[in-house]
Formats: sequence, structure tokens, C-alpha cells
Amino acid sequence: MHGCNRIIFVFRSTVQWLKEWEISPKTYKNMALFSLIGLSLIIISGGAVRLTQSGLGCPTWPNCQGSHLVASFSLHPMIEFTNRVITIFLTVAVMVATAGAFFRRPFRKDLAWLAVGMVFGLIGQIILGGITVLEKLAPPFVMAHFILSLICVLDAIVLYYRASSGTQPSRPLVGKEVIWLSRLMLAVLSFVLLIGTAVTGSGPHSGSPLAVRLPFALRDVAQLHADGVMFLIGLTLAMLFLLHQGSVVDVIAKRGRSLLWLMLIQGFIGYTQYFSNLPALLVGFHIAGATALWIAMLWFNLTLFDRGALETKAPEATMNQSVHAV
Repeated sequence: MHGCNRIIFVFRSTVQWLKEWEISPKTYKNMALFSLIGLSLIIISGGAVRLTQSGLGCPTWPNCQGSHLVASFSLHPMIEFTNRVITIFLTVAVMVATAGAFFRRPFRKDLAWLAVGMVFGLIGQIILGGITVLEKLAPPFVMAHFILSLICVLDAIVLYYRASSGTQPSRPLVGKEVIWLSRLMLAVLSFVLLIGTAVTGSGPHSGSPLAVRLPFALRDVAQLHADGVMFLIGLTLAMLFLLHQGSVVDVIAKRGRSLLWLMLIQGFIGYTQYFSNLPALLVGFHIAGATALWIAMLWFNLTLFDRGALETKAPEATMNQSVHAV
């Protein structure tokens, strides 16, 4: 009976401590940014696993080899195991950011939903990653793994944008033509990235010598990928022309020019790697560039709207209402 009372006391003390735990809007903004950076870096680390042919360095899941959770001290197993460890730390960071959304004051339902979505995306990543290993890195699963990673980044960057903004209704900062053109650019970039996964699935960097390749001619899918990039650059030039003709905030035009430069750099790396027989290092730069371009495009679309300044800490009355809302 005495032990039961002690448990109840500890439980009540913990609940009281959690109620008093408050996260400011600025602090939560930084937590959301940390999650975004982590979800972006995991794409690059996953690419490093594939480019070093270490995808099956740990051939089982969740253990690395047989009944051993930790990899043996050799190159390919350690690279794959390191990627798994990074994923674990990222999972902790995402869980902390999700919990933080419910202790942010003032509480905002939109941030809580986006944070929970990030958790579900990460769980899906872990499950799909395990299936990909068990399927011996079959290209459709590798492609799906990469696309799901981009969706997780999408969720994280919307969370960061919302966490950096107020709660006012969205007010467009540019004309309708720029908004629709920017959305078309985002759709075309999504297509380009999807075809890019098919290029990878048809190329030599399978992640393991045991992995099969897609039954497509590398030249054909690479040409389709390049055509999409050229179309995207053309749309970006048209968007920059519209921005130049209209009266827009300088920072928006600057972001548009940054998008164009990223596309040109990506195009240069893409053509260079293709005509130099796809060296792994250049492919790695291309993966990092694709991730950066995806983030820049999403941020450009989001910041075409203004939601007001980030709120400060809420008054006591509002805070009490927020606690009840949780």
C-alpha cells in the first residue's frame, strides 16, 4: 500500500511538472528547424550508403547481422549501421519536437498536427527501410524510400514555416500569376525528382552488387529527366520575368534567383556525372543538391504568403485556455 501511494505521488508530481513546462514560440521554432535539418541530412546519409555499395552491409532488420544488433568492424556493415544510428537519433529529435508542440505556449493546433504527421512519416520510413533491406534493395522500394523522405521534409518545412509565422489568415505577397506559376514549378520539380529515382534505379549505383536494376535504358530515362529539368528552368525564367515586371518584395525576387542558380548547378552536375560515367562522388553531390533544391522550392512557395509576425508568449488567461485545449 505504501509503495502504491508512492507511485501515485510520483505520477501526480510528473503531471504537475509537465503542466508547468512551457516552450516559447521562438524555442519551438528552433526545435522545428532542427527536425528539418535532421530529416534532410538523413537523405544524404542514405545516399552515401547506396553509393558505397553498403545497402546490404546489414542484411537483416532490426538486427544488423543474424542475432547481432551492432555491425561487425568492417567497412560496409559499419556504414549501414551508422546510417541506422543516425536514424535513431533523428527519431528522438522528431519525437521531442512533436512533444514540444503540445507544450508550446500559446498552444497551436496546426503545429501539433504537422508534428504528429512528421512522426507518422518517420515511422513509415523506418518500416519501409526495413522492407527495402529484406527485399534486397529492389529499386521500387528504394525509390519509394527516397520519395517518402521528401514528403517528410515537406511536412517538416511547413512545420518550420508555420512555427516561424503568426496565426493571421494567409495574405499573398505576389499576383495570382506568380502563385500559379510557382505551384506549377513545384509540380514539375516533383516529376523531375521522381524520374531521377528511376534514373538511379536503372544506373550502376544500386547499393549492393546483389540488387537488381530497373528494365529501362539508362540513356532514355536520363534524357527524360534532363528534359524535365530544362522545362523547369524555363518556368523559373518566366517566373523571374513576372517578378521583375511587378512590384514585389526584394527578398522574394532574391529567392527566385537563388532557385535558378540551384537548378543551373544541379544541371551542370547532372550532365557532368552522366558524361563521366556516374562517379559516386558526383552522384552524392547531385543527391545533396536535389534535397537543397526541394527545400528551396518549398520555401519559395510558402513565403509567397504572409501570416503575420510570430506571436510572443501568451498572457496568463490565454495560456490557461491553451492548457485546457491540450
